[in-house]
Amino acid sequence: MKRIILFVFAAVLLASCTSTLPCQFTKLADQVEKKGDSFSEAQWEKVSDQFDDLLEKYKADADKYNAEQKKEINSAIGRIQGAVLKAGIGKAAGAVDEVLDEAKGFFEGLGIGGGDKKE
Repeated sequence: MKRIILFVFAAVLLASCTSTLPCQFTKLADQVEKKGDSFSEAQWEKVSDQFDDLLEKYKADADKYNAEQKKEINSAIGRIQGAVLKAGIGKAAGAVDEVLDEAKGFFEGLGIGGGDKKE
């Protein structure tokens, strides 16, 4: 019986949170922080669209939110931007590693660099 009550309470809490803009920002921030490293380009585009929609709503009604709600929204915006930056840096680092691996093979083929010295 306790489980059912807890489940109902959690469902109501989740439903109430998703209906407010601060909670929508927080939910999106949680999502990109937890799963952003594995997002495809299409998933990032969807996140970008959601983020843009939320920002438009926030800008249109910013005066309706109290200081605490604005703090929550701004914190989530920072977390989202940080996750986007982190994912971009990770992809860029992977691309650099790939280029370096290819360059290493190229230079080894020319007999330049690497552990094998040709005399």
